[in-house]
Amino acid sequence: MANQTPTVQELQALIIALQGQVTALQNAAPAAPAAPTAAVLFAETPQTLGVDDLIDYSTKRGKDIYNQGCEALDDKALTNGFNMTPNETVVFIKALERKADSMGWSKGTKQITKFTNRGGVNVDIIKNYGQIDMATLKTACERFCKAGEADSTTRARQNNKMMSMCLANSLSLSAKVQLLTYKNEYIFDGVEYAPLMYKVIMRLATIDSVATTQTLRDNLQNLSVFAATVSGDIDKINTEFNKNYSQILARGATVDDPLNLLFNAYLVVPCYHFKTYMKQKHNGYLDGTLTLTHEVLMAFAKAHFDYLKNTGQWGAKSPDDEKIVAMAAEINALKGQLKLDPKLSAIAKDKKKEDKGENKNKKKNKKDTSNKKYQKKDEAWKKVPPKEGDPKEKQLGKYTFQWCEHHMAWTAHKPQDCTLNPKHKDYKGKKNDNKANSAVVASSAIVPSATTTLNNRYAALLATLATMNEEE
Repeated sequence: MANQTPTVQELQALIIALQGQVTALQNAAPAAPAAPTAAVLFAETPQTLGVDDLIDYSTKRGKDIYNQGCEALDDKALTNGFNMTPNETVVFIKALERKADSMGWSKGTKQITKFTNRGGVNVDIIKNYGQIDMATLKTACERFCKAGEADSTTRARQNNKMMSMCLANSLSLSAKVQLLTYKNEYIFDGVEYAPLMYKVIMRLATIDSVATTQTLRDNLQNLSVFAATVSGDIDKINTEFNKNYSQILARGATVDDPLNLLFNAYLVVPCYHFKTYMKQKHNGYLDGTLTLTHEVLMAFAKAHFDYLKNTGQWGAKSPDDEKIVAMAAEINALKGQLKLDPKLSAIAKDKKKEDKGENKNKKKNKKDTSNKKYQKKDEAWKKVPPKEGDPKEKQLGKYTFQWCEHHMAWTAHKPQDCTLNPKHKDYKGKKNDNKANSAVVASSAIVPSATTTLNNRYAALLATLATMNEEE
Protein backbone atom coordinates (compact mmCIF):
# COMPACT_ATOMS: atom_id res chain seq x y z
CA MET A 1 0.00 0.00 0.00
CA ALA A 2 1.45 3.26 -1.13
CA ASN A 3 2.50 5.84 1.50
CA GLN A 4 0.14 8.78 1.75
CA THR A 5 1.56 12.35 1.86
CA PRO A 6 0.83 13.99 5.27
CA THR A 7 -1.43 16.94 5.26
CA VAL A 8 -0.46 20.41 6.42
CA GLN A 9 -2.48 19.97 9.57
CA GLU A 10 -0.63 16.73 10.41
CA LEU A 11 2.81 18.41 9.91
CA GLN A 12 1.90 21.35 12.16
CA ALA A 13 0.73 18.96 14.86
CA LEU A 14 4.00 17.03 14.58
CA ILE A 15 6.06 20.25 14.94
CA ILE A 16 4.13 21.27 18.05
CA ALA A 17 4.74 17.84 19.56
CA LEU A 18 8.48 18.00 18.90
CA GLN A 19 8.73 21.52 20.42
CA GLY A 20 7.03 20.20 23.54
CA GLN A 21 9.53 17.35 23.80
CA VAL A 22 12.52 19.77 23.47
CA THR A 23 11.14 22.01 26.18
CA ALA A 24 10.65 19.06 28.48
CA LEU A 25 14.23 17.90 27.93
CA GLN A 26 15.65 21.38 28.61
CA ASN A 27 13.75 21.68 31.85
CA ALA A 28 14.86 18.24 32.98
CA ALA A 29 18.63 18.64 32.17
CA PRO A 30 20.92 20.62 34.61
CA ALA A 31 22.54 23.85 33.27
CA ALA A 32 25.99 23.26 31.72
CA PRO A 33 28.81 25.12 33.57
CA ALA A 34 30.50 27.99 31.66
CA ALA A 35 33.90 27.21 30.16
CA PRO A 36 36.71 28.63 32.34
CA THR A 37 38.53 31.72 30.93
CA ALA A 38 42.31 31.28 30.61
CA ALA A 39 44.34 33.86 32.62
CA VAL A 40 46.41 36.27 30.47
CA LEU A 41 50.08 36.35 31.36
CA PHE A 42 51.66 39.83 31.47
CA ALA A 43 54.82 40.55 29.47
CA GLU A 44 56.39 43.84 28.35
CA THR A 45 57.24 42.40 24.95
CA PRO A 46 56.19 39.23 23.08
CA GLN A 47 59.75 37.88 23.40
CA THR A 48 59.72 38.16 27.20
CA LEU A 49 56.56 36.07 27.54
CA GLY A 50 57.75 32.99 29.41
CA VAL A 51 61.22 34.53 29.66
CA ASP A 52 62.63 31.52 31.50
CA ASP A 53 61.07 28.93 29.19
CA LEU A 54 62.96 27.13 26.46
CA ILE A 55 62.06 28.51 23.03
CA ASP A 56 60.55 25.93 20.68
CA TYR A 57 62.26 26.64 17.37
CA SER A 58 59.96 24.20 15.58
CA THR A 59 57.11 26.71 15.90
CA LYS A 60 56.58 29.91 13.95
CA ARG A 61 56.75 31.97 17.16
CA GLY A 62 60.06 30.36 18.13
CA LYS A 63 61.59 31.06 14.72
CA ASP A 64 60.38 34.67 14.85
CA ILE A 65 62.01 35.21 18.26
CA TYR A 66 65.32 33.78 16.99
CA ASN A 67 65.33 35.91 13.83
CA GLN A 68 64.50 39.08 15.77
CA GLY A 69 67.20 38.33 18.32
CA CYS A 70 69.90 37.85 15.66
CA GLU A 71 69.10 41.06 13.80
CA ALA A 72 71.55 43.97 13.96
CA LEU A 73 70.91 46.69 16.53
CA ASP A 74 68.25 49.11 15.36
CA ASP A 75 69.59 52.67 15.51
CA LYS A 76 69.91 55.25 12.74
CA ALA A 77 73.39 56.15 13.92
CA LEU A 78 74.51 52.55 13.33
CA THR A 79 73.09 52.18 9.81
CA ASN A 80 76.51 51.26 8.43
CA GLY A 81 77.49 49.23 11.50
CA PHE A 82 79.44 49.99 14.67
CA ASN A 83 83.01 50.97 13.75
CA MET A 84 84.30 50.40 17.30
CA THR A 85 85.23 54.06 17.75
CA PRO A 86 84.77 56.14 20.93
CA ASN A 87 82.37 58.54 19.17
CA GLU A 88 79.82 55.76 18.62
CA THR A 89 80.06 53.91 21.93
CA VAL A 90 77.20 55.74 23.66
CA VAL A 91 74.78 54.97 20.82
CA PHE A 92 75.96 51.35 20.62
CA ILE A 93 75.57 50.75 24.37
CA LYS A 94 72.09 52.27 24.49
CA ALA A 95 70.96 50.27 21.46
CA LEU A 96 72.22 46.99 22.94
CA GLU A 97 70.61 47.78 26.29
CA ARG A 98 67.23 48.27 24.58
CA LYS A 99 67.65 45.05 22.60
CA ALA A 100 68.54 43.01 25.70
CA ASP A 101 65.50 44.31 27.57
CA SER A 102 63.07 43.66 24.72
CA MET A 103 64.44 40.16 23.99
CA GLY A 104 64.57 39.11 27.64
CA TRP A 105 68.35 38.59 27.70
CA SER A 106 68.57 40.71 30.86
CA LYS A 107 65.49 39.29 32.63
CA GLY A 108 64.54 36.25 34.68
CA THR A 109 66.69 33.41 35.95
CA LYS A 110 68.13 32.72 32.48
CA GLN A 111 69.48 36.24 31.92
CA ILE A 112 73.03 36.60 30.55
CA THR A 113 73.96 40.25 31.21
CA LYS A 114 74.38 40.52 34.98
CA PHE A 115 77.33 38.97 36.81
CA THR A 116 79.13 39.19 40.14
CA ASN A 117 82.65 40.59 39.89
CA ARG A 118 85.68 39.61 41.95
CA GLY A 119 84.73 42.14 44.62
CA GLY A 120 81.28 40.61 45.12
CA VAL A 121 79.47 43.46 43.35
CA ASN A 122 76.66 42.67 40.93
CA VAL A 123 77.59 44.21 37.56
CA ASP A 124 75.53 44.86 34.44
CA ILE A 125 78.03 43.99 31.70
CA ILE A 126 76.34 46.22 29.11
CA LYS A 127 76.56 49.45 31.11
CA ASN A 128 79.54 48.62 33.33
CA TYR A 129 81.76 46.53 31.08
CA GLY A 130 84.88 47.88 32.76
CA GLN A 131 83.97 46.68 36.26
CA ILE A 132 84.57 42.96 35.75
CA ASP A 133 87.73 41.24 34.51
CA MET A 134 87.84 38.75 31.63
CA ALA A 135 88.71 35.71 33.75
CA THR A 136 85.85 36.25 36.20
CA LEU A 137 83.42 36.88 33.36
CA LYS A 138 84.51 33.74 31.48
CA THR A 139 83.93 31.58 34.55
CA ALA A 140 80.46 33.05 35.05
CA CYS A 141 79.55 32.49 31.36
CA GLU A 142 80.48 28.80 31.52
CA ARG A 143 77.20 28.19 33.35
CA PHE A 144 75.34 28.48 30.05
CA CYS A 145 78.09 28.21 27.42
CA LYS A 146 80.07 25.13 28.48
CA ALA A 147 78.66 21.68 27.68
CA GLY A 148 77.31 19.81 30.66
CA GLU A 149 76.86 22.91 32.85
CA ALA A 150 73.58 23.78 34.57
CA ASP A 151 72.10 26.05 31.86
CA SER A 152 73.88 24.67 28.80
CA THR A 153 70.58 23.40 27.36
CA THR A 154 68.22 26.10 28.64
CA ARG A 155 66.90 29.50 27.53
CA ALA A 156 70.18 31.07 28.76
CA ARG A 157 72.16 29.21 26.07
CA GLN A 158 69.62 30.31 23.44
CA ASN A 159 69.94 33.92 24.65
CA ASN A 160 73.73 33.70 24.39
CA LYS A 161 73.51 32.53 20.77
CA MET A 162 71.12 35.30 19.75
CA MET A 163 73.20 37.97 21.49
CA SER A 164 76.46 36.87 19.86
CA MET A 165 74.78 36.85 16.42
CA CYS A 166 73.32 40.30 17.09
CA LEU A 167 76.73 41.72 18.06
CA ALA A 168 78.39 40.28 14.96
CA ASN A 169 75.66 41.61 12.66
CA SER A 170 75.90 45.07 14.25
CA LEU A 171 79.59 45.60 13.42
CA SER A 172 80.94 47.26 10.30
CA LEU A 173 83.12 45.19 7.98
CA SER A 174 86.36 46.74 9.23
CA ALA A 175 85.29 46.22 12.85
CA LYS A 176 84.54 42.52 12.18
CA VAL A 177 88.00 42.05 10.71
CA GLN A 178 89.55 43.75 13.73
CA LEU A 179 87.53 41.65 16.18
CA LEU A 180 88.52 38.35 14.56
CA THR A 181 92.11 38.98 15.66
CA TYR A 182 90.95 38.47 19.26
CA LYS A 183 88.57 35.52 18.70
CA ASN A 184 90.58 33.31 21.08
CA GLU A 185 89.48 35.59 23.91
CA TYR A 186 85.75 34.94 23.47
CA ILE A 187 85.40 31.64 21.52
CA PHE A 188 85.94 28.42 23.46
CA ASP A 189 85.20 24.91 22.16
CA GLY A 190 83.52 26.49 19.16
CA VAL A 191 81.07 28.49 21.28
CA GLU A 192 80.99 32.30 21.19
CA TYR A 193 80.62 33.66 24.74
CA ALA A 194 78.44 36.72 23.98
CA PRO A 195 79.27 38.70 27.17
CA LEU A 196 83.01 38.15 26.61
CA MET A 197 82.60 39.11 22.96
CA TYR A 198 80.92 42.35 24.01
CA LYS A 199 83.66 43.16 26.52
CA VAL A 200 86.36 42.67 23.86
CA ILE A 201 84.44 44.95 21.48
CA MET A 202 84.25 47.70 24.09
CA ARG A 203 87.90 47.28 24.98
CA LEU A 204 88.87 47.79 21.34
CA ALA A 205 86.51 50.76 21.04
CA THR A 206 87.72 52.57 24.17
CA ILE A 207 91.22 51.15 24.91
CA ASP A 208 90.21 50.00 28.38
CA SER A 209 92.94 50.94 30.88
CA VAL A 210 93.69 53.10 33.90
CA ALA A 211 95.44 55.60 31.62
CA THR A 212 92.30 55.80 29.50
CA THR A 213 90.22 56.74 32.53
CA GLN A 214 92.54 59.67 33.23
CA THR A 215 92.41 60.68 29.57
CA LEU A 216 88.61 60.66 29.72
CA ARG A 217 88.71 62.87 32.81
CA ASP A 218 91.07 65.27 31.05
CA ASN A 219 88.71 65.39 28.08
CA LEU A 220 85.85 66.46 30.35
CA GLN A 221 88.01 69.07 32.08
CA ASN A 222 88.87 70.51 28.66
CA LEU A 223 85.28 70.49 27.43
CA SER A 224 85.25 74.31 27.23
CA VAL A 225 88.30 74.16 24.93
CA PHE A 226 86.52 71.58 22.78
CA ALA A 227 83.46 73.86 22.65
CA ALA A 228 85.60 76.63 21.15
CA THR A 229 87.10 74.32 18.53
CA VAL A 230 83.64 73.30 17.24
CA SER A 231 82.35 76.90 17.17
CA GLY A 232 79.91 76.18 19.99
CA ASP A 233 77.97 73.42 18.21
CA ILE A 234 75.78 72.14 21.07
CA ASP A 235 75.16 68.75 19.47
CA LYS A 236 78.90 68.11 19.27
CA ILE A 237 79.51 69.41 22.80
CA ASN A 238 76.83 67.12 24.24
CA THR A 239 78.13 64.15 22.26
CA GLU A 240 81.67 64.77 23.50
CA PHE A 241 80.43 64.95 27.10
CA ASN A 242 78.33 61.78 26.83
CA LYS A 243 81.14 59.85 25.16
CA ASN A 244 83.61 60.52 27.98
CA TYR A 245 81.14 60.56 30.88
CA SER A 246 79.57 57.19 30.04
CA GLN A 247 82.97 55.50 29.64
CA ILE A 248 84.14 56.80 33.01
CA LEU A 249 81.03 55.40 34.70
CA ALA A 250 81.43 52.10 32.85
CA ARG A 251 84.84 51.72 34.50
CA GLY A 252 83.36 52.18 37.97
CA ALA A 253 84.76 55.70 38.35
CA THR A 254 82.86 58.91 39.11
CA VAL A 255 82.82 62.45 37.77
CA ASP A 256 82.89 65.40 40.16
CA ASP A 257 80.40 68.18 39.38
CA PRO A 258 79.42 67.37 35.78
CA LEU A 259 77.07 70.39 35.81
CA ASN A 260 79.98 72.78 36.29
CA LEU A 261 81.85 71.17 33.40
CA LEU A 262 78.86 71.69 31.12
CA PHE A 263 78.23 75.26 32.24
CA ASN A 264 81.88 76.17 31.59
CA ALA A 265 81.58 74.78 28.06
CA TYR A 266 78.24 76.43 27.30
CA LEU A 267 79.42 79.85 28.48
CA VAL A 268 82.16 80.03 25.82
CA VAL A 269 79.72 79.40 22.97
CA PRO A 270 80.03 82.30 20.48
CA CYS A 271 76.36 83.30 20.57
CA TYR A 272 75.18 86.23 22.69
CA HIS A 273 71.60 84.94 23.06
CA PHE A 274 72.68 81.45 24.05
CA LYS A 275 75.21 82.69 26.62
CA THR A 276 72.62 85.03 28.12
CA TYR A 277 70.21 82.11 28.44
CA MET A 278 72.86 79.90 30.04
CA LYS A 279 73.95 82.64 32.46
CA GLN A 280 70.38 82.81 33.73
CA LYS A 281 70.33 79.04 34.26
CA HIS A 282 73.73 79.16 35.95
CA ASN A 283 72.69 81.94 38.31
CA GLY A 284 69.53 80.08 39.23
CA TYR A 285 71.53 76.93 39.90
CA LEU A 286 74.05 78.80 42.07
CA ASP A 287 71.26 80.59 43.98
CA GLY A 288 69.51 77.30 44.66
CA THR A 289 66.31 78.42 42.89
CA LEU A 290 66.84 75.96 40.04
CA THR A 291 67.35 72.23 40.57
CA LEU A 292 69.22 70.58 37.74
CA THR A 293 70.80 67.33 36.67
CA HIS A 294 73.33 67.24 33.88
CA GLU A 295 70.80 65.43 31.68
CA VAL A 296 68.23 68.20 32.19
CA LEU A 297 70.82 70.91 31.52
CA MET A 298 71.88 69.22 28.29
CA ALA A 299 68.22 68.99 27.23
CA PHE A 300 67.78 72.73 27.91
CA ALA A 301 70.90 73.54 25.89
CA LYS A 302 69.82 71.36 22.97
CA ALA A 303 66.31 72.82 22.87
CA HIS A 304 67.54 76.44 22.97
CA PHE A 305 70.23 75.72 20.38
CA ASP A 306 67.63 74.31 17.98
CA TYR A 307 65.31 77.27 18.63
CA LEU A 308 68.02 79.86 17.90
CA LYS A 309 69.09 78.08 14.72
CA ASN A 310 65.54 77.70 13.44
CA THR A 311 64.78 81.39 14.09
CA GLY A 312 68.04 82.62 12.54
CA GLN A 313 69.36 84.05 15.83
CA TRP A 314 72.25 81.64 16.32
CA GLY A 315 75.68 83.27 16.42
CA ALA A 316 74.42 86.74 17.37
CA LYS A 317 77.08 89.12 18.66
CA SER A 318 76.86 91.15 21.84
CA PRO A 319 76.16 94.93 21.59
CA ASP A 320 79.82 95.68 22.44
CA ASP A 321 81.01 93.29 19.74
CA GLU A 322 78.70 94.94 17.24
CA LYS A 323 80.23 98.34 18.03
CA ILE A 324 83.75 97.03 17.53
CA VAL A 325 82.81 95.42 14.22
CA ALA A 326 81.22 98.68 13.06
CA MET A 327 84.29 100.70 14.04
CA ALA A 328 86.59 98.24 12.29
CA ALA A 329 84.49 98.60 9.15
CA GLU A 330 84.78 102.39 9.32
CA ILE A 331 88.55 102.20 9.71
CA ASN A 332 88.82 99.84 6.73
CA ALA A 333 86.74 102.31 4.69
CA LEU A 334 89.20 105.07 5.54
CA LYS A 335 92.23 103.10 4.39
CA GLY A 336 93.97 104.81 1.51
CA GLN A 337 92.11 108.07 2.09
CA LEU A 338 94.60 109.56 4.55
CA LYS A 339 97.12 111.96 3.01
CA LEU A 340 99.91 113.99 4.58
CA ASP A 341 99.21 117.68 4.87
CA PRO A 342 101.39 119.96 2.66
CA LYS A 343 103.91 120.68 5.41
CA LEU A 344 104.51 117.03 6.24
CA SER A 345 104.67 116.22 2.53
CA ALA A 346 107.35 118.85 2.00
CA ILE A 347 109.33 117.51 4.94
CA ALA A 348 109.21 114.02 3.47
CA LYS A 349 110.50 115.29 0.09
CA ASP A 350 113.36 117.22 1.72
CA LYS A 351 114.33 114.16 3.68
CA LYS A 352 114.58 112.12 0.49
CA LYS A 353 116.84 114.76 -1.05
CA GLU A 354 119.08 114.71 2.01
CA ASP A 355 119.39 110.96 1.77
CA LYS A 356 120.49 111.25 -1.86
CA GLY A 357 122.69 114.34 -1.51
CA GLU A 358 124.31 115.77 1.59
CA ASN A 359 124.04 112.74 3.76
CA LYS A 360 125.04 110.32 1.05
CA ASN A 361 128.50 109.80 2.46
CA LYS A 362 127.48 109.79 6.09
CA LYS A 363 128.16 106.60 7.87
CA LYS A 364 125.40 105.35 10.09
CA ASN A 365 125.50 102.65 12.65
CA LYS A 366 124.18 99.58 10.93
CA LYS A 367 121.18 97.99 12.57
CA ASP A 368 121.58 94.42 13.66
CA THR A 369 119.24 92.46 11.39
CA SER A 370 120.20 89.03 12.59
CA ASN A 371 116.85 88.57 14.30
CA LYS A 372 114.23 90.65 12.49
CA LYS A 373 111.32 88.75 13.98
CA TYR A 374 112.40 89.59 17.52
CA GLN A 375 113.16 93.23 16.59
CA LYS A 376 109.73 93.74 15.06
CA LYS A 377 108.10 92.18 18.09
CA ASP A 378 110.23 94.36 20.39
CA GLU A 379 109.34 97.53 18.47
CA ALA A 380 105.65 96.68 18.14
CA TRP A 381 104.87 96.46 21.85
CA LYS A 382 106.28 99.93 22.44
CA LYS A 383 103.46 101.39 20.30
CA VAL A 384 100.65 99.64 22.21
CA PRO A 385 99.16 102.13 24.70
CA PRO A 386 98.01 101.09 28.16
CA LYS A 387 94.33 100.40 28.59
CA GLU A 388 92.21 102.71 30.68
CA GLY A 389 92.99 102.20 34.35
CA ASP A 390 96.23 100.28 33.65
CA PRO A 391 99.52 101.61 35.10
CA LYS A 392 101.64 103.78 32.83
CA GLU A 393 104.85 102.25 34.04
CA LYS A 394 106.10 98.72 33.43
CA GLN A 395 109.20 96.74 34.35
CA LEU A 396 110.89 94.54 31.74
CA GLY A 397 113.92 92.78 33.11
CA LYS A 398 116.19 95.38 34.69
CA TYR A 399 114.67 98.24 32.65
CA THR A 400 111.75 100.48 33.61
CA PHE A 401 109.59 101.97 30.84
CA GLN A 402 107.18 104.91 31.05
CA TRP A 403 104.27 105.68 28.72
CA CYS A 404 105.08 109.04 27.09
CA GLU A 405 101.96 110.78 25.76
CA HIS A 406 104.22 113.08 23.74
CA HIS A 407 105.90 110.26 21.81
CA MET A 408 102.82 108.01 22.17
CA ALA A 409 105.16 105.14 23.00
CA TRP A 410 106.84 103.33 25.90
CA THR A 411 110.13 105.14 26.56
CA ALA A 412 112.95 105.14 29.07
CA HIS A 413 112.19 108.75 30.09
CA LYS A 414 109.25 110.07 32.04
CA PRO A 415 106.61 112.23 30.29
CA GLN A 416 107.61 115.30 32.29
CA ASP A 417 111.24 114.83 31.18
CA CYS A 418 110.35 114.60 27.49
CA THR A 419 111.78 117.37 25.30
CA LEU A 420 108.52 117.40 23.39
CA ASN A 421 106.79 118.57 26.55
CA PRO A 422 106.12 122.32 26.20
CA LYS A 423 106.92 122.72 29.89
CA HIS A 424 110.36 121.15 29.55
CA LYS A 425 113.30 123.53 29.82
CA ASP A 426 114.85 122.24 26.58
CA TYR A 427 111.60 122.52 24.65
CA LYS A 428 112.55 124.06 21.26
CA GLY A 429 109.29 125.80 20.46
CA LYS A 430 107.92 125.71 16.94
CA LYS A 431 110.37 123.07 15.86
CA ASN A 432 108.44 120.51 17.86
CA ASP A 433 104.99 122.06 17.53
CA ASN A 434 103.85 119.54 14.96
CA LYS A 435 104.80 116.65 17.18
CA ALA A 436 103.29 118.18 20.27
CA ASN A 437 100.10 119.05 18.47
CA SER A 438 99.88 115.54 17.10
CA ALA A 439 100.36 114.19 20.60
CA VAL A 440 97.51 116.37 21.85
CA VAL A 441 95.26 115.17 19.04
CA ALA A 442 96.31 111.61 19.72
CA SER A 443 95.65 111.95 23.44
CA SER A 444 92.18 113.29 22.77
CA ALA A 445 91.36 110.14 20.84
CA ILE A 446 91.66 108.04 24.01
CA VAL A 447 88.18 107.48 25.41
CA PRO A 448 87.06 104.96 28.05
CA SER A 449 85.10 102.41 26.03
CA ALA A 450 85.41 99.08 24.22
CA THR A 451 87.02 101.04 21.34
CA THR A 452 89.94 102.36 23.41
CA THR A 453 92.48 100.09 21.75
CA LEU A 454 91.46 101.16 18.24
CA ASN A 455 91.53 104.89 19.10
CA ASN A 456 94.89 104.59 20.84
CA ARG A 457 96.37 102.92 17.80
CA TYR A 458 95.07 105.75 15.63
CA ALA A 459 96.62 108.20 18.07
CA ALA A 460 99.91 106.36 17.86
CA LEU A 461 99.75 106.68 14.07
CA LEU A 462 99.39 110.47 14.31
CA ALA A 463 102.29 110.66 16.73
CA THR A 464 104.45 108.59 14.37
CA LEU A 465 103.71 110.98 11.52
CA ALA A 466 104.65 113.87 13.74
CA THR A 467 108.10 112.43 14.48
CA MET A 468 109.10 113.20 10.93
CA ASN A 469 109.78 116.77 12.12
CA GLU A 470 112.19 115.73 14.83
CA GLU A 471 115.38 115.78 12.75
CA GLU A 472 114.49 118.84 10.66
